[in-house]
Amino acid sequence: MTTQLDAQIGFKKETVFGTPVPVDTFVEFTAEDLTWTPTFAQGAGMRVGQRLAYSDRRVLVKEEVGGSFTVEGQTKGLGKLFEAAFGGTGSSNQIGATAAYQQLFTPTTTDYLDSYTIQKGVPPLGGGTTNPMTFAGMVCSGFTLAAENAAIPTIQFNWMGKSIDTATSLATASYPSGVQELSFIHGTVRIGGSVTVPTTTTLASGGTATANVRDISLTWDNGLDADGFNFGAAGQRSRKPALGMRSLTGSMTVEYDSNTLRDAWLAQTDLSLVLTFQTSTAIAASNFPTLQVVVPVIRLEGDIPQVNGGGVVTQSIDFTGMDGRVAAHPVYVAIVTAETAI
Repeated sequence: MTTQLDAQIGFKKETVFGTPVPVDTFVEFTAEDLTWTPTFAQGAGMRVGQRLAYSDRRVLVKEEVGGSFTVEGQTKGLGKLFEAAFGGTGSSNQIGATAAYQQLFTPTTTDYLDSYTIQKGVPPLGGGTTNPMTFAGMVCSGFTLAAENAAIPTIQFNWMGKSIDTATSLATASYPSGVQELSFIHGTVRIGGSVTVPTTTTLASGGTATANVRDISLTWDNGLDADGFNFGAAGQRSRKPALGMRSLTGSMTVEYDSNTLRDAWLAQTDLSLVLTFQTSTAIAASNFPTLQVVVPVIRLEGDIPQVNGGGVVTQSIDFTGMDGRVAAHPVYVAIVTAETAI
């Protein structure tokens, strides 16, 4: 028997695009909108006596699947998701002789991204058997990381795919043990200054620490194309979505305590961004579970400070990640974890 709390989402990398595989990795998700999106065409021919569109002239001409699910920043389980978002370029390396491992992810430079089978299980009202819905050919189009004060950071992973199946049996969900939440308390934001990007075993260092950022979010978009609906594929995608011009954008709310960011916006100065979340419990020695996002070059947009009726003045500042052609990659995600492999 089930309740509405017994929903599940699992995923696994496919060998062949659109050929489902049994899912074996499961996420603790807070929201999802994975769905089937059909396109129907209605016959437009006229005939005597017709006053309404005929039901037998309605035909399915195209179908696709897509959507997203949102997870919290945790100390285990994020690696495979960032690998999907960046294109299978992740690495995992032991840090010295400790029980800590560092995973490092950067965007791939070649088509195509890996495809995945994603299965969600939705329990019906009344305690019946959970109903599976299996999505094949799912490619990660990007993610949005949101970090607010006094909160757990969340990451929404977005997907576009090929087909849906409701006949595949529901996989049995299992989850890693010893998982902790990352949170605002041990979060830091560094903007500007000289930054050394992360390596396979060391986190990014340097940068100018800030103490005035209330919240921050950033979105990575792979620029996937929406085509691939060709003859012979029965109205579904015949290939994986192709990579386009990628983008990284974001925004933050900042308390106005200096002119540093105002002047950087006005002068369009290159700044770096390092967003780090850790826990207070070490895996080994000085190696703490960590999620770190590094953007070597950003440019600011937004507004100049405006008086707030006697209250604290804040700035809403947007930013865009750029390729400064100095760092090897325009964005890095580093994870320190007790997991021995991605």
